[in-house]
Amino acid sequence: MRRRSLIGAVLALAGLGAVSAPVRAAASVPAMRSGHGITVTAEHRVDARRIDLTVTSTAVAGAHSVHVLLPTHYRPAERYPVLYLLHGALDGPDSWLTDGDAEKLTAGRPLITVIPDGGLKGWYTDWAHSRGSAPQRWETFHVGQLIPFVDDNLSTIASRRGRAIAGLSMGGFGAMHYAARHPRLFAYAASFSGALDLLHPAVRVTIVGEELGVVPNSGPPVAADAIFGSPLAGFDGGWRAASPVRHVASLRGMGLAIYTGGGSIADPFSGFVESNLRDTAWAMHRSLNAAGIPHFFDDYGDGHGYGPERCDGGHDFGCWKNDLVNVLPRLMAVVSHP
Repeated sequence: MRRRSLIGAVLALAGLGAVSAPVRAAASVPAMRSGHGITVTAEHRVDARRIDLTVTSTAVAGAHSVHVLLPTHYRPAERYPVLYLLHGALDGPDSWLTDGDAEKLTAGRPLITVIPDGGLKGWYTDWAHSRGSAPQRWETFHVGQLIPFVDDNLSTIASRRGRAIAGLSMGGFGAMHYAARHPRLFAYAASFSGALDLLHPAVRVTIVGEELGVVPNSGPPVAADAIFGSPLAGFDGGWRAASPVRHVASLRGMGLAIYTGGGSIADPFSGFVESNLRDTAWAMHRSLNAAGIPHFFDDYGDGHGYGPERCDGGHDFGCWKNDLVNVLPRLMAVVSHP
């Protein structure tokens, strides 16, 4: 999410191509092969580490970007862990590269990083009622198709011990949602300012606003029950089933990290967004504690003294880059790697 095209647009309303020539240093990586429901329509070797893919999928409508960051000294004879890094709502995977400096921050580590498209408002789930926008099966795309596609094309540790997942805002929800639903796939999961409680009133109003097109830049409107089903109390079983805070038991035995800020004074809008999502981070923290599940939790407040990037505690990449810097050694201590 960019600073002002993010989950909080409705919180305020609520009162709350062709394959290019490979770069020489990456020449040891063959052209990515289609498979598992994914068709590669374009591939661009940007530099020695970065491969940009355009793909179509049988699970989601349209063309989608997937960015791959190889280890600095990638060797096909080695096997590497994979970090799936998820973006926020009203944004795309490019943001982790242009605003999040993911290529720089992951340099020097024996780690493959995959940054997939999650849609403007895909919410990392197979939609309950996609209707005219069908198909919108984002979980199937990422978990059922992308993971085996990556394992087939790159030299990965193709097991739980070689996978981690992390994301920001909507992507923080996605990371914990996928980890809870597929605990045998991931050894580590991290949320940066994630929407971890779908029962939080402001979060629910925001998602419905995105569905209805009330939130700017949220794409074509869809029905209010499209993503998680009916949002009405008593009929909201889909929302409850998808809410990570209600499924912490599935995360037992996994490395976990949750990051949140206290809100920005300098940017009240960003601070307002973060303060609402902070509520959900604390709810997740309390639920994990109640279940006796070890995890790392960092409420860095106003961001003073937090990390190398300027962070004011708001909902922005200044803080999320610090989250990524902080979590990388933690997840590398858990996953297997060369």
